[in-house]
Amino acid sequence: MRKTVFSLIAFLASAFLEGSCNSGKETTSDADTTINDFKIQRGTNLSHWLSQSDERGEARVKHIQEDDIARLDSMGFDFVRIPIDEVQFWDESGNRLPEAWGLLRNVLNLCVKHHLRAIVDLHIIRSHNFNAVNEGEDTNTLFTSEKAQEQLIGMWHQLSDLAPILWLMNL
Repeated sequence: MRKTVFSLIAFLASAFLEGSCNSGKETTSDADTTINDFKIQRGTNLSHWLSQSDERGEARVKHIQEDDIARLDSMGFDFVRIPIDEVQFWDESGNRLPEAWGLLRNVLNLCVKHHLRAIVDLHIIRSHNFNAVNEGEDTNTLFTSEKAQEQLIGMWHQLSDLAPILWLMNL
């Protein structure tokens, strides 16, 4: 089961990145197939915003604005990495937290508008947290719990709902 779960996670992650970072499609005349021409050269993190931060409400909304994304474009960056944490996107029952989802959708749309690719990094999840090891907690159940593995797959499925925005990143 573990091998199947990790294969599925790897597939979902690569499909998500393919959609988010598709820089161009070449269509062959023989078939309706596309070739992904994924290229990134110069990027940066949007760190401590949707990951590893206690900011919420207006402070989090103001943390990353359109002028920040426009500035990155004008400075020659071609991509941003957006780390996100489970605790910011889902409550402990697995329900979506609307504010974070809205902020992620907004920044992805801004990336499209300002010609930046985006790499969404599901950075810290409840079932696997590097800090827990350092703090002596036994909360890293991702590799031992089928339920934790299914929850991770479910999170990636929900993130894949952003695909309509991500396909617009065909810059």
